[in-house]
Order: sequence, then C-alpha cells, then structure tokens
Amino acid sequence: MTQEQGPERPDDLPVAEGQAGNADGPSPESSKGAQATEDKQRGPVSRLVRNKRFVKLVAVLITLALVYYAFFIVLPSEISWAEVESALKALTGAEIAALVVSGLLLMVVLGWAAKASLPGLTLYQGFESSATSQMTAFVVPPPGDYVIRFAMYRTYGFSDEQSGASVLVSMVLRYVAIFFMPIIGLLAVIVAGTATSSQVWWFVGLTIAFVTVCWLMLRVIQSDAVAHSIGRRINSAVAWVMGLFHRTPAGDIERSVVSFGQRTRATVNTNGASLTASNATWALGNVVVLLMAMRFSGLSSTTVPLATALLACGFLMVVNILPIPGKSALAAPTLFTIMNLTSDADQSAMTAAILLYRVVTWLLPMPVGGAMFFVWRYRVRRDTVTTVPEDPDVITAGPVA
Repeated sequence: MTQEQGPERPDDLPVAEGQAGNADGPSPESSKGAQATEDKQRGPVSRLVRNKRFVKLVAVLITLALVYYAFFIVLPSEISWAEVESALKALTGAEIAALVVSGLLLMVVLGWAAKASLPGLTLYQGFESSATSQMTAFVVPPPGDYVIRFAMYRTYGFSDEQSGASVLVSMVLRYVAIFFMPIIGLLAVIVAGTATSSQVWWFVGLTIAFVTVCWLMLRVIQSDAVAHSIGRRINSAVAWVMGLFHRTPAGDIERSVVSFGQRTRATVNTNGASLTASNATWALGNVVVLLMAMRFSGLSSTTVPLATALLACGFLMVVNILPIPGKSALAAPTLFTIMNLTSDADQSAMTAAILLYRVVTWLLPMPVGGAMFFVWRYRVRRDTVTTVPEDPDVITAGPVA
C-alpha cells in the first residue's frame, strides 16, 4: 500500500515567466520599466526639474548672469578703473605691497572670527569660507554671502544646526563691530579735544543705543524667559506698526528671538573671548588699512590725526554696508566735513585714499575668494564628506581638516 501523496509544496510550484529571481524583490529590468513609466506620466516641466544636467545648466547661467551684473553694471557705478590705475601709479612698489599684505591679513583675521564662531573649525577653513563669502557678497547681496558659508561648513562635516548657529553668530557680531566703530571714533575725537558739540551728542545717543541693544542681545542669549519677554514686546511693536499700513507681520517674531538665543548660547558661552577679540581686531584692522592709504596718498598726521582717521573709518564702514550704488561718491563730501578738509589738494588726496581703501578691502578679496572657491569645489568633488548621522551605530567622518 503506497502512501498518499500530499499537496505540492510551494517550492514545487511552477514559476511564471518573467518572475524568476524576484523572490527578494523586483528585478532591475522591472525597476527600470517602472521608472520609465513614471517618467512618462510626469509633465515636461517636472522632467526638466528632475534632470540633473538641466539643473546644472540653469545654475551656471544664473551664476554667469550674476557675475555679469556685478562686474559690468554694479562695479562701474562704484569704482572707476582709470582712477584706480592713477591712484596705484602714485604709490611706490613697497607701498602697494604693504597695502596688499594688510588686506590679506585682514582676511586672515576674518577667518579667525569664523573659526571662533564654530568650535572645531580650523583657521584655514575659516579663511577659506570667509574669503569665499567676501567674494560672494559682491555678486549676491547680503545675506547671500552667509548662505555659501553655510554650505561650506556642511561640506566640512558640520551639522546643519552647527553651521546655522555659526553663520548667525558671525553675521550679528560683524554688524556689531561695524556699528561700534563710529562710537570709538567719536570717543577718540572727544578725548583729543577736537569734537564739535554735535559730535558729542551723537556719541551720547549712539552709545546709549549700542549698549542697550548689546545688553538685550546678551540677555536673550542667556535666558529663555527674557527672550520670550523681549520677543513678545518686539512682536507687539511690529504688529502695531504693520497695522498702520494694514499689513500683518511675516512671522512669529517671539519664536525667532527665542530661537536666536538658544542657537547661539553655547557658542557665545564657549568662545565669547575669541569672538570679541577677533571681531574687534578686524574692525581696528580696517582703521590701519585706511590710515596707510591716507598716509600714502599724502595726508600727514598733522592734516589727519589718528583720532580723526578713526572717526572717518567708522563712518566709512557703516556707509559701505548700505545697499545703495555710488556709496563712495556720496560719502566723500561728508568725510571732507568730518575731517575738516577744505583745500582741493587735501580733498583729492582723501578721495584717492578712499579709493585705495576700497581696492584693499573690496576688490582684493574677489580674486582671493574666487581662488578659494575653486579650491573648495575641487576638494568637495574629490573627497566624500559626511555629516554626523542620527544613528550612533553608523561611523562616519568628522570635520575635515
């Protein structure tokens, strides 16, 4: 008597054609087919957006358009190459070399400030990112320069949170340093005994406003409760002003103030001394560059004392951050009044000094920043840089040296 045969096992079932090898998932052929079908279902615009070559082409075209706008529209309105050539020809080779070195040192100090804003960043990475952002600031208005710096920090291996906090700290402290310089200049002329009564009142008003803003920022950074309180008051004031124009605030200002304090607290508490020293050194370095430019242009210490040069530099630094064309031409008459320059020769020398200052602090970072940008892009394409993942079991590379 034979044993009755049971039902066929699943392994004995016939395999349909086209399904062989699919036990662990779809075959590559079926995946390609599904992808092709999905691509056909998309519209032409969607397919273009997903096309990497098209996206790269658009990015290149936008970059070229921005460069053209910057160098052939904005730059001619800001500076005259003929005047630059004339000012440089009036200098000796040693004087030109001294100005170039001072400009490069100023860029290194900016790199130090960037390093202080992001614990773990090397001085070279700080220099590379700050130089590139200086070049970007000319092509793309602020805060576009900080966007490229954020992208560079991420390729160094830092997280989005670390990069964002560093960019925020750098941006705020740079503006603090800029607006502090006119106060230093006014204090210098008051101590020297050459200040007018209006300059004394400007010093009092600016000092009170500056100290108040800095104290409030420090309180926001140190305390969430204070941040909420200040944020609510700012939000109410902005809402009231916007209400006069029948508009509503763009976002929750209270939440933004609290977020600013929380994101910058650790960095400020850890590197507060380095942040202060680096930004103060950068601000005073601008004075050194302008003072050298004035002396090389023929303005002696008798005509323009150190205290007056400090005030002039502070005024010039504030004017330079204004988003208006032809800033040098607009600033020159005011500077002549501040510095009490009445003769045509002194005014002409000061105009040349302003031009040299802009060449060192504005034009020089362009080729240096451009070179740093291409070095960075080459290294990014060559190396694989990863950020710290959320899964602690996955081991990845840290910040790249």
